[in-house]
Amino acid sequence: MRSFIWEFPLTASFASFMFLLYPFVGIFFPEYISIYFLATPGEFEPLNWILSTFFHGSFAHLLSNLFFLLLLGRVVENRVGKSRWLLFYFMAGIISVLGDSFVRGFLLGDQTPVVGASGAISGLASAATLLSPFRFPISKNKTIPFPVFLFGWMMVYSDTSNLFARDQIAHWAHLGGFFSVFLTGYLLSQKERKEIHQGFLVNFTFFTLTVILLFFINNR
Repeated sequence: MRSFIWEFPLTASFASFMFLLYPFVGIFFPEYISIYFLATPGEFEPLNWILSTFFHGSFAHLLSNLFFLLLLGRVVENRVGKSRWLLFYFMAGIISVLGDSFVRGFLLGDQTPVVGASGAISGLASAATLLSPFRFPISKNKTIPFPVFLFGWMMVYSDTSNLFARDQIAHWAHLGGFFSVFLTGYLLSQKERKEIHQGFLVNFTFFTLTVILLFFINNR
């Protein structure tokens, strides 16, 4: 199991760091959480935007994020390598915070601070869904058929269907992370942008066919 997790070291390292950071700061420096790890809508806090991509709202939130990070982060690391992984992650984290600040803070008038780890991981989920919708890497040299796209679809559905729910979850930030991949694409090579566009078309086509199939099943 250990070798399976560490087969993709960047993903495993980020997950390990987050797992240790949350209780360490919570126990020894709790006063620093609101100062450095929370991003407040409408405030210019570039340090908080970055640090918030490593933090979580609760221990349950941490475990949930680590599950998706370990599962989908390795897909991205396998497909595009470490440098592109970092680009997807931090672009998603920052865009998710800024998007949440604009929509929830400016348009909706909600000044509740947000942490950005979920938004950053949503960016990885989006990248995994687009770049490898049907294949999951069990090692660097071997992949197996697996519906990676379902995780991305379920996460988007969960956020869009709960945008205005008062559940203390930053759904707007999550969606910002999901769609950040298209902005990040402009920083990639033409070949990589083409792969993202093709992945979008594959997912859109498969999603459309799924909706049609469900419609006929429910109305037969």
